[in-house]
This record gives sequence, C-alpha cells and structure tokens, in this order.
Amino acid sequence: MNYISNTIINQNKIIILLFIMMESLLFSQQLPHNLSQDEKNRLNEIGINRTITDPPDSILYAPAEFDSVAGILFAWESYTTLLTQLIKEVAENDTAWIVVDNQSEQNSVYNTLNNDNVNMNHIVFELVPTNSVWMRDYGPWWIYEPNNRRAIIDLIYNRPRPQDDSFPELFAESFGVNYYGLELIEAGGNMLLDGKGAVIISDVIFDASQGFDPELTQDQLNQYFLDYYGVHKVIITPHLINDGTGHIDMFVKIINDTTIIVGEYENQSSGYPGNYEICNQVANQLANETNGEGRPFNIIRMPMPPYNNGITYTYVNSLMVNNKILVPIYGFTDSFANDSDVLSQYEQIIPGSEAIGFDCNQIVSANGAIHCIAMKVPAMKEMISCNNNIGDVNLDQKINIFDILHLVDIATGIIEPELCSMEAGDINIDNQITIIDVIELVYLVMDL
Repeated sequence: MNYISNTIINQNKIIILLFIMMESLLFSQQLPHNLSQDEKNRLNEIGINRTITDPPDSILYAPAEFDSVAGILFAWESYTTLLTQLIKEVAENDTAWIVVDNQSEQNSVYNTLNNDNVNMNHIVFELVPTNSVWMRDYGPWWIYEPNNRRAIIDLIYNRPRPQDDSFPELFAESFGVNYYGLELIEAGGNMLLDGKGAVIISDVIFDASQGFDPELTQDQLNQYFLDYYGVHKVIITPHLINDGTGHIDMFVKIINDTTIIVGEYENQSSGYPGNYEICNQVANQLANETNGEGRPFNIIRMPMPPYNNGITYTYVNSLMVNNKILVPIYGFTDSFANDSDVLSQYEQIIPGSEAIGFDCNQIVSANGAIHCIAMKVPAMKEMISCNNNIGDVNLDQKINIFDILHLVDIATGIIEPELCSMEAGDINIDNQITIIDVIELVYLVMDL
C-alpha cells in the first residue's frame, strides 16, 4: 500500500479519531448541501487532518456511474424517511452500507428498518461519526487495481466538515482495501466518470467561494485525475446558477459510455435566470465531445421542473443500482415536467431497467436529491489472469501485423477491447491505449 509511511499514517488515524470525538459534540448533523453561513467563515479548515498518499502504482480503470455495484453507502444523518425507502429498495437485491455515529444509533436504525420490513440480511452498519447526509460528496471513490482488486480514492471535501472528510480513510480500513488520498479539493457530486478514461465536471471546481482551491490550474486538475484515477480526459462544463452547489449531477447524468442525459427547461422563464441557456449550452458542448475512447456522445434531454421558491428541482439527480434507477419525484403532473413521463423515459433509455420514484420534496429544498446522498460500492470483479505477452493484442500467442491492426481498432474505438487485450496493447504502460502504443508495437514487430 502506498502510504507516505506507516508511522505517519498511524499517528494521523489517532488524530482523526480524537478530532471526530470532539466534532461529534460540537456540530449539528442537519447541515445543508451548500455551505452554511458559519462554514463560509471557516473555509481555512477544509482538508485538515487528511492523509495524503502517493498515487496507485497501477490502475486498471475507475468504474463508471453506470457500472455494476455490490451495493450503496448511506449516512444516517437526516431525511431518514427517504433514507429508509431507498435502503429498503437497495437491500432487496444488493447490500446497503449504513454509516451511523454510535452503537445507540445503530440499534435505533436497526429497529426502524426492521419494522419497515427491510431485508436485514443485506444491511451492513459502519460505526463512524459523520457530519452530514451528503455521502456522494465526501464518500469514497473507487478504482480497480491489478487482479481486479478494489481500492479507494479520497478527495478533499470542499466543506469544513472533518468527520465527513475523514470517512473514506476509515472505511477503507474497515473494508480492507488500499487507500489513496490526493490533494485535490472536489465534491463527488461534481464528477461523472464514463469508465473509458473521461470525467465530466463543472467549472465550479475553480470557485474559491464554494470551498474549492483558488490556485488550482487546469494542468494540475488533469494530472490529479490521470495519476489517481487513470483518467486521461477532463471535460469541464458551465455550472447551473443559484442551485446551491453548482454540481454537475444536478443536470447531467452518464447513462452508459456513449449516452448522456442533460436537463432541459421548457423556456427561459422556467429556470433561474440563465439556466435555460446553460442547459442548452452544455447539451451542445457534450454533443460535440467524445468519451475516453474517442467515441461521440449521444445526448438525451430530460425535463427540468420549473424553478420555484428558491428551489432547483431535478429529475436528473437519480441513482443507478444495477437494473434499478431510483428517481426523485415531486408530484408534478404538468405537460412538460411530469413524474410519470420521466419514469417512463428512464425505462426507455435503459432497456430492461425499472425506474422507481421517491418523493424528494423535503430534501430538494436543501439543494440535493437522491444521487447526492448515496455513494456506490463497486462490484467485485472476477479475477482474470492475463498470461499473454506484451504486444499479443489479439491473444493468439503470436506477435505480428495482425496485432498492430487489432491495436489500431482499439485505439480508434472501432472495437471494444478485452481486459487482456488492453494489458497486452499498453506497450508504454501508461494505463491507456493511444497511437503511441501502435507506433511502439510497429517497432516491436519489426524487431522480431
């Protein structure tokens, strides 16, 4: 494991645990998705007591928004009626990890869920104090390392909420996986991965008033994603105005590696001033973009309910859990933004899926919905042993012109490569297939 040193790590863990004990006595757990007024005066506390590590030695890939999951992580801090409903749905077939502050809260939550006929065989409790319910923003991100081992990547949370910020490292220890902490200040709700080496984020990441790093450059951002996620393409879009966070997941969603949903307001007066134009601008921008393998995106527009009483309503902030899509609904029935129509649209976009609506009227007033309070735990991949030699891209135990042609097809996105083909074709060992690998393979074949 690439920790700076075991001694420093152990000391940091002690500091983290002591700080958590103090924080649990000081801070309310009913924190909004946005920065509170008090927090705006404590931005200097962001990232304290974090463990920063070297990047992983090797990354197979970072799983996408839509990839298979073993289950979902939730923090039991607020909106417990909605949490109960979501946990019950997830636990029907998959695992729901529930983060509670202490044993007393675990006992109470157990009784609540059990009384609601939740499948308790699929419930796992984690006793770690947290500040807030917004697990998407501070929870663990994931990569697959060699032999398909899962590992946790930990961003600095752009809020002065040290309990939340400490959670991924403590969960990595509990879960028994490698932990990698980077110095990038980011919120998980402002990241959408395509599983092919690209990430979509909004430009709010450069806004110091929202708790982000005022000195962050585009080059630094690109390098962080390459080093820690194996992501080589960073797509930056404008963010919505006055939605509370500016996070990309409020109006953009990756459905598969070439399909993206972008929210759409009926007209200029339906959204907060400027957001009608921003949604259209982002839809056009992504329609002219390609995924991490160079294939173009197909953009599907989804209705955004009208902005009302300071609230940005969204259907896009949904959660994909294997063959289920958990969708925020509000009781809207008008001709443009209609709950039932949106559920049907999701099922049409993702054939074989079941779209299930959950009343989010209470939580959306705090500037978030379902996606904001849940973080995936990716599925355990089957162990695959690649015994082929570097350059044997078509896996026929020979290295010749046919491997070059096969690698060209992979590099240009014509074919979907097998894992072992990717490993054999990554000639320069940079965790991606590019024209450089093709050139090096040509030289390799010429020398044989």
